[in-house]
Amino acid sequence: MGYMVCGIILSGGMSRRFQSPGEAWVDKALFPIDGIPMILRIYRELRKISNHVIIASGSLDRARVYRDVVGDAVFVKDTEGLVGPLSGLLSALYACQSDIAVAVPVDMPYISADLLRHMIRRTGGFDVVSPVLPNGLVETAVIAVVRDSAIAVLERLRGLGRARIADLHRGAPKVQLIDIKKHGYDPMVIININRRSDIGKAASYPEGPINGDIEIIRDFDVKDLSGIPRERLRGSLWWTIETGDPYE
Repeated sequence: MGYMVCGIILSGGMSRRFQSPGEAWVDKALFPIDGIPMILRIYRELRKISNHVIIASGSLDRARVYRDVVGDAVFVKDTEGLVGPLSGLLSALYACQSDIAVAVPVDMPYISADLLRHMIRRTGGFDVVSPVLPNGLVETAVIAVVRDSAIAVLERLRGLGRARIADLHRGAPKVQLIDIKKHGYDPMVIININRRSDIGKAASYPEGPINGDIEIIRDFDVKDLSGIPRERLRGSLWWTIETGDPYE
């Protein structure tokens, strides 16, 4: 059975900054915010936009624990050859039965289904869509993607030791960054809970020059980079991998 969109929760990390010295390890995904585990809060938002939620849990042991909390979801473990969230994301994309997927990290408990719908709509013309703040900070871990395009990027990265979600933004041909302040979203919707001290903190928009959505269009096909003149890759992830220059 196919679905219009897949919802993905990335929950395979070790949450090191969330731990307290001398305390047994705490799974941040299960930590309650206003009485509800973070993973369940995000799951409920994703269910507003999709009947197919996939949880990249990192291991089968954690999947069993999460299943008791959220119930009806598909669980996947990490893919070999990739590192960190990219590994879980690729596994989830292969489990996705839709052309479009939207992914959220498990430590973003205030995420809004309205924002995710907005991002999904933009995939009609772009391979990758994420929110951007007025100061230019891109919240790369919240991402809507065209499934086949994202898989093509991630497969090219297998075995290279890459670990950042931002590699998708740097490697895809067509990217849009949504100015969420301009569109009227509360800044709390993309707040990460990295440390326990982050819980309950108010959020405000930083000052900055961004005043509108940003579009990045690159002239190449990820599925066939062979034979493309090197200069056409300049400014992309593939230029960095080809030349070793991290600033281009």
